Amino acid sequence: MKHYRQSLRILGLIVAIAAPVALLTLWSIAQDTPSAPKEKTSKEQFKNIKVLKDLPANKLIPVMHQFNDALGVKCDFCHVIGPVHSGFEKDDKPAKDMARKMILMTKGINKQQKLLGGQATCFMCHHGSPEPQTQPKPEGK
Repeated sequence: MKHYRQSLRILGLIVAIAAPVALLTLWSIAQDTPSAPKEKTSKEQFKNIKVLKDLPANKLIPVMHQFNDALGVKCDFCHVIGPVHSGFEKDDKPAKDMARKMILMTKGINKQQKLLGGQATCFMCHHGSPEPQTQPKPEGK
């Protein structure tokens, strides 16, 4: 029985020393492990981003393609596209500034109008046309 108690004391001592050491080791490893790389924003990756700054960079081009579809246009409707696919950052076309204003308007609608559940899009007014349709088309046209 005496031998058993002595073994329990030794085991308790080992656990009392080993547990904190193990925890400190794990904590140290966790501190040295780099966290997942932060995803770049559109502003960090692209030039002259003024409205969609906080959008993850990998989502900017798909969002731009949604604008193309909603307005029935190609990239060059708003963007200057030069040789070797350059010039997107230029503000030479008035349509680009108007697009920024319309994006802000749509964001405002989504923020303020709960009825739409944050689902307002360019397509709601443009229906695949560069100009928003504010009146129904006459029948047969």
